[in-house]
Amino acid sequence: MIKKLKKDQYDLVFLTNSPAFYKINLFNRISEKINIFVFFLTPQNDIVVKEANISRYSFDYLFLTEQYLKKRNKLKVFLKLLNKLQTIQYKKIIYSSWIYPEFIISSFITPKYKNCMVCESSIYESKIYGIKKHIKKIIANRISVVLPSGISNKQIFDSLGYKGKIILTGGVGLFNKNTKRGNITHKPSQSFKYLYVGRLIDIKNLDLLIEVFNQNGKSLTIVGNGELKEPLKLKANFNISFSGFVENEKMYSIYQDHDIFILPSKSEPWGLVVEEAIYNSLPVIVSNKVGCNIDMVQQPNTGLIFQYDDKLSLQSAIEEMERNYSLFKDNVNRYDFEKRDRRQISVYMQLVR
Repeated sequence: MIKKLKKDQYDLVFLTNSPAFYKINLFNRISEKINIFVFFLTPQNDIVVKEANISRYSFDYLFLTEQYLKKRNKLKVFLKLLNKLQTIQYKKIIYSSWIYPEFIISSFITPKYKNCMVCESSIYESKIYGIKKHIKKIIANRISVVLPSGISNKQIFDSLGYKGKIILTGGVGLFNKNTKRGNITHKPSQSFKYLYVGRLIDIKNLDLLIEVFNQNGKSLTIVGNGELKEPLKLKANFNISFSGFVENEKMYSIYQDHDIFILPSKSEPWGLVVEEAIYNSLPVIVSNKVGCNIDMVQQPNTGLIFQYDDKLSLQSAIEEMERNYSLFKDNVNRYDFEKRDRRQISVYMQLVR
């Protein structure tokens, strides 16, 4: 049932950076239940371009600037945000963490009892010591409800001694599900084929990944582009192939042609691609720096976690995965994504009851 409010009255107001597809999907689903308004800092930034056609937005929204994220005039953005907030009514306002000064300052102006914060950063990459910890404690004190994506994200607030309400959302948004899980007929190949999907940049730890696969000789496909593409190709042996960028609509066939997904990142706040791999019936191996490692891997036992800077740890995980592949595969196939999506949406419903 869709709840209609009169013009300029909203249940929830979201403040976020850019219209990434997984956020748009989440906002659209929430807007089926309640009335929401979304402030985007910009249509695009250096990583996330304007992916979603605005005709797909089923909610009210405003882009605070048309400039790239790093080039925006922060004062102008803040004043525009403040001016618009004064023209609408809302029950709760949801800030996207504490990295944008426009949002931080705004949280000291809006009523604390209305202030909520989504946190997609994890304990692994967040600075929670010294002056940065003190600043984050001050900001967190202005928030009545925090909404961490998962356990590693919640641990930030545990470290800060946060006393307010904490509700885990269970994810960062809703990824595109282009096929029904019942249609996935993927079966393990005679010789296991491994897959990586993501940007080819240093933080993804692909040097270590290639070194391990150069040694074990197993089949590895690397999907994606980035500044390290050519150096990595020169380093890789013939058992490692590079597919470049692949459109999201074509990724289904890529997943179907592989058996195991690996994300070796040095730092990864969450790891939406891990969800996509599990949805597409692949057990996963992730580093201990991937934010969703507890929620999406350890707890549902859909794969294994290795020490991000230890080649022997990765190789050991590969060997264990192959020994127990059927167990992990069964757990992957049993994972209930519909239940998980409903949980994410229901968290936001709780805020306005």
